[in-house]
Amino acid sequence: MKRNNKFIVAVICFLLAFSFCFSAGCNKNKDNNAAEVQIVDDNYRNYYEIFVRSYYDTNNDGYGDLNGVIKKLDYVKEMGFNGIWFMPVCKSGTYHKYDVQDYYTIDKEYGTNDDFKNLVKEAHDRGINIIVDLVLNHSSNEHQWFKDATAALKSGTESKYKNYYNFSKTNNSGYERVSGTDYYYECRFSNNMPDLNLDNQDVRNEITDIIKFWLTEMDVDGFRLDACTSYYTGNVEKNIEFLSFVNRTAKGVKSDAYIVGEAWEGTDGQIRQYYESGIDSCFLFTASQGGGTIKSVFSSIRNNPGEYFTDLLMNYQSVYNVGSLAPFLGNHDTARAAKFLYGDTVKMAAGLLSVMNGNTFVYYGEEIGMVNESDADPTKRIAMRWEDKNVYPGLTYLPPEGVTVNKNSYVYPSVLTQQADEGSILNYYKNAMWIRHRNPEIARGTIEKLPISDRYVSAFAKTWNDSRIVILINLSDIEEKAVDVSSYGKLELKDSLVVSGKVSKNNNAVTLPPYSIAILK
Repeated sequence: MKRNNKFIVAVICFLLAFSFCFSAGCNKNKDNNAAEVQIVDDNYRNYYEIFVRSYYDTNNDGYGDLNGVIKKLDYVKEMGFNGIWFMPVCKSGTYHKYDVQDYYTIDKEYGTNDDFKNLVKEAHDRGINIIVDLVLNHSSNEHQWFKDATAALKSGTESKYKNYYNFSKTNNSGYERVSGTDYYYECRFSNNMPDLNLDNQDVRNEITDIIKFWLTEMDVDGFRLDACTSYYTGNVEKNIEFLSFVNRTAKGVKSDAYIVGEAWEGTDGQIRQYYESGIDSCFLFTASQGGGTIKSVFSSIRNNPGEYFTDLLMNYQSVYNVGSLAPFLGNHDTARAAKFLYGDTVKMAAGLLSVMNGNTFVYYGEEIGMVNESDADPTKRIAMRWEDKNVYPGLTYLPPEGVTVNKNSYVYPSVLTQQADEGSILNYYKNAMWIRHRNPEIARGTIEKLPISDRYVSAFAKTWNDSRIVILINLSDIEEKAVDVSSYGKLELKDSLVVSGKVSKNNNAVTLPPYSIAILK
């Protein structure tokens, strides 16, 4: 078939640009990633955690809203996130909204049910899946169930709702008195969040209806399950049984629903137990925060960081032999990453996160290095900094409870400023997330440790669907490393991620600048 000259020129230009990208290691920020990459549509995704209240305000009331998220969906997609985890969005009496007053109604600060449906549709149109926080350990004390239950206790009348909660005439640890009665109710987190009686079949029927509503009527793609270890305080076996019920119920409604649990435990063995429930993932708390394994890679006393990181990945593969990992650096309950990292490790930690198996989770604002000034929860949920000005469109109020925020909360520039800076934290995160899309073996592959003689270099392979990549990581912050890859097979440089400088390959030698990652195939 005859082709016109313009078409031929266009093809040649595309191939030259594509070739240049590979020779440069794809280090540069690219706005057209989505057009170039065929993203695998499965339950291995890059998730972005959003606290709606602090994200973007469209109606000038100072509260972030669902329409604000819609306005920023293109930003989310451009950053390489193809999943969003929303912290609770249901009607609530607190800023954090973990005290649910109505499981079927969007909180009016955020918008309406129709706004949420529109958001989900817009997200799906962009290839972004939506999971929502599902709070089942407790409800609000303002939920109608609890109001009816306590009213029945006070009047001495019968009501099925008295069995929806854990009431006792003994003042046990973690209980509060029901005003005007001799009864106490279990409330392990707060007195305005009474624990539900999850053994009650009526409660489980209510939960079944709630799950069906969100998966069908609201069309979400799954759930983040809050406080998995607290469903039955101190009883792991019963916690797992309840998780199994939730998982079976959700998968019965939507077979590919993604379920990730907050099993906040201190060891991998403790977290691994919760996978026996059949849920897809549990958050990898052992890798997160200032005391986690990712931060430990940069420890000044560690004398073999390269092998340490490789062995870390191998250990996770061995321990978590079911489901998928859900690694993260920080979230709304922990210190933000830039709070416990320093200098170039703010970027490099994101790089290490990006080469881990499973689903990465990134808390909003991490991509611009936002910091919480204290350990108070509101300081971990401050306003997303879209521009550097004091007043700008979309700016939200600070969370309540007397939180003050100054320049120490925004050590690094805003989204707008960092987007224009090729070397910014934002563009590093963007490249890190897109590397995962360009190399699907990263999230899904079986890991193989490779021999390496340099103590600062981590070397391993990942194989998925008969496709094998080799990943080299230079964990020295000052030294360039030259790695002979001849023993790893015939390889070409496919991708790279750098804090600065450029990864290159000449014959069998790969040159890695300080704090860099190379992907070969």
